[in-house]
Amino acid sequence: MTRSHGRDAPETLEARGSLAWWTGAAGDVARARDLAAAWAADAARVCGPDDPEVLGARGEHAHWTGEAGDPAAARDLLAAVVTEHTRLVKERATPADVFEPLRGPSLYWRIRHAYWTGMAGDPAAARDLYAELLPDVARVHGPRHGNTVDAYIEAARWVGEAGDPATARDLYAKLIDDLTRWRDPVARDLAEHHAWWAIRSSSG
Repeated sequence: MTRSHGRDAPETLEARGSLAWWTGAAGDVARARDLAAAWAADAARVCGPDDPEVLGARGEHAHWTGEAGDPAAARDLLAAVVTEHTRLVKERATPADVFEPLRGPSLYWRIRHAYWTGMAGDPAAARDLYAELLPDVARVHGPRHGNTVDAYIEAARWVGEAGDPATARDLYAKLIDDLTRWRDPVARDLAEHHAWWAIRSSSG
């Protein structure tokens, strides 16, 4: 693709992003981090720093940075991505056809920022970030969307990690009830989480 289209062509940049992702998925997270960093830098040079695809590339670099063993750096990189997304959403709130494509990615990177905040050792801040974003996720995606369900699962986890295992237990119980009612197979996967926090809450 570099030979046919050029290194800076949109098709080539997109392929480089896919290569970074699948490299990480295949287990080489450090290489994925480095590929994503180079991809994000070139995308910013070609498309400009405000391009949503560039912010996505920066978010992927942050993700693989965390997976490669530096959750604090991932948290900080994602905080910058979230700040830029928030600014773009406000600036492009009208017309709706410009605003709408930014909603989902903006929420996604807020979710990832909350996750890496917790993984960086601040469960209380992660808990608060999830509490702030959950209403937005449910409103934009709906209560049954995979991103919404994943956000509620992580939110319950960080409530427990922040020192309230009884509430985490109850949140998982409610999630299991809701997902079972919706016939969502994810409900089965949460039984172990619920049991874990039930034990933690009963042991004091």
